[in-house]
Amino acid sequence: MNKNNILILCKVVDNYGDIGTAFRLAKALSRLRENLDISIVVSDLDSFSALFPKINPEKKIQQVEYGRSRWNVIDWNFPECESFARGLDFGIILECFQCGRPEWLENILFSDDFKKIVQIVNIDYLTAEEYADDFHLLKSGTRKSLIRKINFMPGFTKNTGGLILESKKELVQKNAFTINFDENFFSQKRTYDILIFSYERDFSSIVQAINRFEKSKKEKNSEFSVRVLVAAGKSEKPFLDAWEKSGKPFRAEVLDFLPQEKWDEIICSCGFVFVRGEDSLSRACLSGVPFIWHAYVQDDDYQLVKVSALLGRMKPFFSEDDFAVLEKVWLDYNKSLPEKKDSVLESEKIELLLGSESVRKGFEAFALSLWQNGDLAQNLLDYIDSLEA
Repeated sequence: MNKNNILILCKVVDNYGDIGTAFRLAKALSRLRENLDISIVVSDLDSFSALFPKINPEKKIQQVEYGRSRWNVIDWNFPECESFARGLDFGIILECFQCGRPEWLENILFSDDFKKIVQIVNIDYLTAEEYADDFHLLKSGTRKSLIRKINFMPGFTKNTGGLILESKKELVQKNAFTINFDENFFSQKRTYDILIFSYERDFSSIVQAINRFEKSKKEKNSEFSVRVLVAAGKSEKPFLDAWEKSGKPFRAEVLDFLPQEKWDEIICSCGFVFVRGEDSLSRACLSGVPFIWHAYVQDDDYQLVKVSALLGRMKPFFSEDDFAVLEKVWLDYNKSLPEKKDSVLESEKIELLLGSESVRKGFEAFALSLWQNGDLAQNLLDYIDSLEA
């Protein structure tokens, strides 16, 4: 088994989150070990190119440089890749998000003349639910004894694989944990950035909350202002509609689609963020910036189970009063068919989250605990090292 030759598989399903995580994992592995031979098989080269402009979406097979590493990038949908892939001495396959394998790769692995040992590692979806601890490193079967498979669970505890971490140097450069959020913060800071990156919803109460927040801070500092950064995508139009309907009460700017590194910087430098998607959720969790997560809507509102599970992991880091507000806002925000409620009262609760020093300290403490759980990429390499050849 060639443990230094890794094939990463990614089928793009939900916007850029899938390839965003696969790309981030490849970068982390390359930073940790420059001698790895990494190949990335992706079903949507256009999406990959948007995050990593070095990718040519027209080329079915290409090599690109990242740092001192050189990656093979392969189009999942290109059957002719089979002959190229047969020349790769891969021993490890990382299946991101239970994506399965392209037919041409199945032909290679399960052909009679393929005699190598290959370890497939299923990099599962990120969840705070308890089953992540139980499923982590749980073995699975394939139809061939030489082709082995195991589950590797990202997560929020030491019993999972953890989250993909940036290097400490990059974290400092991105200003995470560097905002001195004390009683003088709003009297000194002139522009407070809020990021909107969500699924479709009614943003009226959010606009009200931001408007109230800005007005209250201007009473102490006339130069203070809010700038809302609206990410391109599903939440752009509904947010701008609510903002315009309210008379454009504060400054709002629509962001162009950003490469991954720039997107990370935006999250870490904001005062508050609204996020969706696995990759952006993990960055928000690690940043120490207060945030509201919009989970992907599922049948029977199962997303509320996932939201409650994450809230449960966060609860120990907040005061009882702060957590009560946080929990109420998050659950209301994630209901697929929200009950009719007092929008003024809802906006007041959101306003509390926007400007609370104690809430921010809770998010920073939660983030610190995740850093202490270790790096998913390093934990993955440690597991690979432990495999018998």
